[in-house]
Amino acid sequence: MQSKFKEKRAFFDYRLFFTMLVLMAISTVMVYSASVWNGGDYANTSFFEKQLMFDAMAIVLFLFAAHVNHEVFRGPIFRLMLYVVTWGMLMATLFSEPLNGARAWLNFGIFLIQPIELCKFVLVIGLANYFDQKHKGQMNGVIGIVHHFIHSQMAPSSSWRRILLSFADWLLIPMLVLLAPYAIIIRMQPDDGGLFILLLITAMIWFAVGLPRGYIALAAIAVPLIGVYALNNFSANQMERIRVIFNPFLDPEDKGYQLINSVISIAHGGIFGVGLGNSFQKYGYLPEPETDYIMSIISEELGFVGVFVVLGLLFFLMFQGARIAYQSASIYSSMVALGISSIIFIQTCINISAMSGLFPGTGVTLPFISYGGSSLLVMSTMLGVVANISMQNKHRIAYHKEVQEARNMSATSSLPKGGASVD
Repeated sequence: MQSKFKEKRAFFDYRLFFTMLVLMAISTVMVYSASVWNGGDYANTSFFEKQLMFDAMAIVLFLFAAHVNHEVFRGPIFRLMLYVVTWGMLMATLFSEPLNGARAWLNFGIFLIQPIELCKFVLVIGLANYFDQKHKGQMNGVIGIVHHFIHSQMAPSSSWRRILLSFADWLLIPMLVLLAPYAIIIRMQPDDGGLFILLLITAMIWFAVGLPRGYIALAAIAVPLIGVYALNNFSANQMERIRVIFNPFLDPEDKGYQLINSVISIAHGGIFGVGLGNSFQKYGYLPEPETDYIMSIISEELGFVGVFVVLGLLFFLMFQGARIAYQSASIYSSMVALGISSIIFIQTCINISAMSGLFPGTGVTLPFISYGGSSLLVMSTMLGVVANISMQNKHRIAYHKEVQEARNMSATSSLPKGGASVD
C-alpha cells in the first residue's frame, strides 16, 4: 500500500496543482479586496469567507479527480447519467428566479449553482468519447444507437450517400445528440455567453480531432452567414449591448456603465497599479467587482504587472493541458485534456475581452480568479481530470523506459566479453 502511494506521488502533476493553488491564492486576496465595500457595508468579509470555503472544496475535488481513473467517464451508463442529470438541472433553472436577466442559476440556500458549468465538462467527455469510438469503429450508448440507425437506413451505395454519411458522422450526430439538447434550454434561459462557449468548445474539438478540409471550408462560409442571421434576430437589449462596445457613452448610465468604469480601472492602474486595497472603482462605481470584472480591480491595484502574472499562470495551465493532450495514448484522453484546456482558454479570452471593451459583457467568469463556487469547483475538478491523464502518461512513459532499459541491458549482457573471438 505504501509503495503504491509512493508511486502515485512520484507521478503526481505538481505543476498543475501548485499553479492552481497560486491562482486561488491570488483570487482569494483579490476577492477580499474587491468586495470589502459591498453596497455600503464597509469591511465586508462574507465573500472572502465563502471563497475560502470554495477553495478548500476545490482542493479536495482536484485531488479526488486526480486519483480517479478518467476512463470511468467512458462507461455508457455513467455518461448517460451525467448527461440526464445536467440536462435536468438546466431544465430546473427555467423555473427558478431570474438573476441579472437570466434564469441560469439554481438556489440551494447558502450558494448558487450554475448548471452550465457542469454541462461544459459533460460535453467535452461526450465529444471525446464519440470521436474516439468513431476512430475505432465501435459505438455504444445513445449516440451509438443513433449512429447505427442512420447507417442502417442509408447504405453508402453512392458518392452522395457517402458524403451525407460523412456529414452525419462528423457534424450532425454530435450536434443533435450532445449539443442541441443543451443549447435549446440554454437559449430559453437565456444565457448567450454560455451557449457561445459550448459552440466554441465543440468547434475546437472538431478541429483538434481532424475535421476534413471540406468541412472547414464550409464552416468558413457558414459562420459569417450564421453571424448575420443572429445579428438580425438579436433583441433590442442585445443590440444595445453590442453598440456600447464601440461607444459606451451612448448609454453611460445603463448598458455602458460597467464598461466605462472597467476601462477607468485599467487606465488608473497603469504599469504597477495603485497598490493592493487602494482601488477607487470598487467603492460603488464598478458593480459586483468581485465576479466577472475582478480583473479590472487587479489591473487597478496591481497594474499591468499583476495582470501579466495572472494571465501567465492561466496560459501556463493551457500549455500544460495541450502538452498532456499531445502525450496521451488515446484520442479520448487527448481530446479530454485538450477540451478542458480549451474551456480555460475560451473563458479567459472572453472575460478579458469583455472587461476591456472588445466583447460584450456576457457574465463569463475568469477561471480560478472570479468569485463563485460553481465555476471554481467544476474548474478544479476538470483540472484534476487533466492531472489524472498526466499521471497515466508519466506512468506509461516510465514503464516503456524501464522496458527499453531492460532490453538494452539484456542485449549488452548477451554480447561476448572482451577478448573473445566470434567466428
